[in-house]
Amino acid sequence: MFPEAWEIRLLVGLSMLIYLFLLHRVLNRMRMDGFISLVLVLAMIGGGLLAPVSLWKGLSFNWGGMFIPLAIVVYLIIKADTSLEKWRGLVTALLVGAAVWGVDRILPGTPGFGYELDPLYIPAVFAGVIAYLLGRSRRSAFIGGVGGILVLDLAAWGENMLRSSQEIPIVLGGAGVFDATLVAGVFAVLLAELVGEIRERTVS
Repeated sequence: MFPEAWEIRLLVGLSMLIYLFLLHRVLNRMRMDGFISLVLVLAMIGGGLLAPVSLWKGLSFNWGGMFIPLAIVVYLIIKADTSLEKWRGLVTALLVGAAVWGVDRILPGTPGFGYELDPLYIPAVFAGVIAYLLGRSRRSAFIGGVGGILVLDLAAWGENMLRSSQEIPIVLGGAGVFDATLVAGVFAVLLAELVGEIRERTVS
């Protein structure tokens, strides 16, 4: 039992390190300095350990999982080269949120029905794919992935408010740096890079 548990912990630890490395790479590839990217990753890790900040009627946010990624999204929108790219990122986020909201109601709540992915990350995967297809650029893909999950979470909170008189807590970015919000943005950018690399090799 102990060796098996040790192996699982090692695998989980390596997966976390790989993900953090990919997160740093994604930030760096979006015209952010390597040192600043590292500081942001560390800030998201540390921020994820802080207590959530309450907003209104059961809605709160996590510093590392929502506030910092959302601040990065705002920065990317401001720094976008054209107004078209700024609007494309925002529209992509809205469409991703709507699409994942629909997918979330079609798929069952537990693995084992044709897929083995943790339900927590199913919206992230779909958001990443949809964000890439709609946004194409790294910037728009990241904005669409992060913003799409934010829209999805806000929609879920709104539904809870309409259906129940009780406050059902929803923490935006509650899993910190490993939340679906950030995973969606990272996955979308990596997908954009992968497809772009394949296209370049095919053309050349």
